[in-house]
This record gives sequence, C-alpha cells and structure tokens, in this order.
Amino acid sequence: MSGAVGRSADGAPDPVVLVAQVMQERRDEVIAKLVATTEAEIAQLEHDEPLHGLLEASITENIVTALHVIINRIDPQTVDAPASAVSYARRLAQRDVPLSALLRAYRLGHAQSLDLILGEAVRLGLPDPANTVITLVSLSSAYVDRVSDQIGRVYEEERERWVGTRGMLRQYWVSQLLDNPRVDLRQAQAALDYRLSGNHLAVEGWLHGTTATTDPTAVFDRLASLLSTVLHAHGRPLLVHTDEAGVRIWLAVRRDRPVDPDTIAAELADAALPVRVALGTVRPDLDGFRRSTRAAARAKALALSAGAGTPAVVAFTRVAPVALLVQEPRELADFVFDTLGELAVDDRRRELLRETLRVYLATNRSYAATADQLMVHRNTVHYRIQRAVDHYDLDLDANAFDLHFALTICRWHGSKVLRRV
Repeated sequence: MSGAVGRSADGAPDPVVLVAQVMQERRDEVIAKLVATTEAEIAQLEHDEPLHGLLEASITENIVTALHVIINRIDPQTVDAPASAVSYARRLAQRDVPLSALLRAYRLGHAQSLDLILGEAVRLGLPDPANTVITLVSLSSAYVDRVSDQIGRVYEEERERWVGTRGMLRQYWVSQLLDNPRVDLRQAQAALDYRLSGNHLAVEGWLHGTTATTDPTAVFDRLASLLSTVLHAHGRPLLVHTDEAGVRIWLAVRRDRPVDPDTIAAELADAALPVRVALGTVRPDLDGFRRSTRAAARAKALALSAGAGTPAVVAFTRVAPVALLVQEPRELADFVFDTLGELAVDDRRRELLRETLRVYLATNRSYAATADQLMVHRNTVHYRIQRAVDHYDLDLDANAFDLHFALTICRWHGSKVLRRV
C-alpha cells in the first residue's frame, strides 16, 4: 500500500486512485448497466424476481469491493468473495444453472468495467497514462481471478451437496414426468410413491418474510400436510424442492371438491406459515399432472410480478387471462395506456382510483359491495368513481370489458405496465 490513500510515494495524487474515485461517483450507474447487460447477454442468468435480486446484490458488492481494493491499494489476494456473491453462486448450483454461465458473467463484468475505467483514465489526462492503465488492469484482473476461483469452489461444493440430497431422485423422476414423452410411468410411480391416475393439483410454494433461523424443509413439510388436510387429498403429497426457498407440491384430489384459495390463505395465517402459494388447476392423469404444473408456475410468475401486495394464495383459475400474458410486459403496457390513458400513470392517487374502479366493475357496479371490499365509506367510492370517469374521460358503458381487463393488469403487474410520473 502507499503511504496515504490517494497519494503516491512522492506525495502527488495517485492517478490510479483518482480514476477509481471517479468511478465510485458513477457507481450506481455502472451497476445498473452491468446488471442489464448480464441478463441480456447470458440467457441462463435472466431470472425471476428473487434471483434477479441476488444477481443485483452480487454485482453491487463486487463493484464496491473492487473499487475499495483499488482505492486503498489492497492486495487482491487477501480479499474474500462478497457474501452476496457466494449466496448467488450457491443458488445457481441449486437451480442447475451451469458454472460456465456464472464465470462468463464475471468475465463480462470485468471487460465492461475495464472499458469504463480506462475511458476515465484517458479522459482525466493523467501523467504516465500507460503505467496507470497497467496498474488498473493488473489490480482488477487479480481481483476477478481471486473471486472467480473462490466462487467456482463454492458452486462445485454446493452442487455436490445438492445432488447428494434425497430430493434429487424425486427431482429426476418429476423431470421425467414433465419433459419425457416416453417416461416409464410404472417406474416413476414406484420411485415417487405417487399414483398418476386420478386428478392432480400442482402447487408452487416459496418462503416469504422469513428469518435466518427459518428451516425451509420444516416449513414446506408443514405446508404439504396443511394442503393435504384442507383439500382432503388421497395418499401422500409429492413434494420436490426447487431450491432453498421454493417447493413444488402435487396432491391427488377429487375433481368435484372446490379448491378455494381464500380458505387456504386463512389456514396458512392460522398456522403462521411464512409462505406464499400459487395453485394450478385440477386435471386428470399424466397430461393433467403436466398442465396443472404449468398453470401453477404461471400463477407464481404473476404473483412475483405483482410484488408486495400479492395475496398469500394465488389461484390460476382466478387470474388466468393475466397470468397467460405475464411474458408480454410491453404489449400489456401499451394496452393499458391505450385503454386508461393518463389514469395509467404510476402514482398513489391514481392507484386508488384504479383499484376502486376495478372493484366497482368486478362487483357489477355496486357502491356498497365496493365500499365493503375496500373498507371505505360508500361516499368515498362514489367520489372516486366520478373522479376517474370525469377527469380521465372513461366510458364505462362502451368499454367496460377492456377497462376491467386493463385495471386487472394494473393490479397484478403494477409499475411494470404503468407510465412514470
């Protein structure tokens, strides 16, 4: 290290440190660009919301740590991989994302960061630019090499542990049932201890609002038991972990018995289980097993898209039109704005108007029922409806279906389909 941070041996400003300090001022911009580039360039790293958060945290901590190393002229060989980067590597190992994709992300991040750093070195017009560039490349390359090596070991160790768990046999046979058109049903049923005749309900479950002391295995076992009891399922549920925070459950149920998400939500609350649940559809035989699984996955994707306001239990049957379009955010956003106009702007005041109008249309234009659902006075409902109709020039008679559909899209997709203020 130099004698003082930001100074070379003769007391002049250290050009390497100056470049890194300029980059630190642009840190948020650099991180956002790198996250977007990583997801765009590496298909395996285009994630759902939970993993997207881990990717962003990993990139953020790596950038922060690397700049700290450069500014303080720390030996990169003494630095350990950031905690979020370690967590991200472990989760990818559990999701069967190849290590090559993760290591490519580090190479891509290094290359993009170097372009920015070297551009700043040239722009600042520093003395001895060649030596400055050599030092920056050396420090950053050593850091990436050190962290990549550690991350690779973490991934391999976690992959070995995950493969060695009892759930891997179940995961294998479930994968065969879902993807192999010539799967041996007799062997699969024997391995899974689950009959494929009859009707199936697929369920996606994931942890919500948990702490470090939460035991995911115990939580998901309790969830499977609760669902089996509430739905009067036949036999034992089939349970397969998707990762540390998620699970898939299949239950053999009667087709004529209703699957009420509100009842399940109430039972979850009584049991104080820290989970969210997405329900598929009840379908028969192997084809039904597959179709219910796809429906549950779509309902989960929609629930994750909706964010914090999502109900504890989301049933595909209640959200099917919106769930089927979850992969088309741009088209949904265009439809919403074309239908709602300026009411589709993302702010709290217009959110209240949209939600009031959505419930009003869903309750056959009943002011009393809307007031009950929203827990407000009937006069408040009347004021909001008039405000929405008059101020935003909406025609409830000529465009009721499109309006209700657009408002439902807003309810589930939120800021993803709304215009910024």
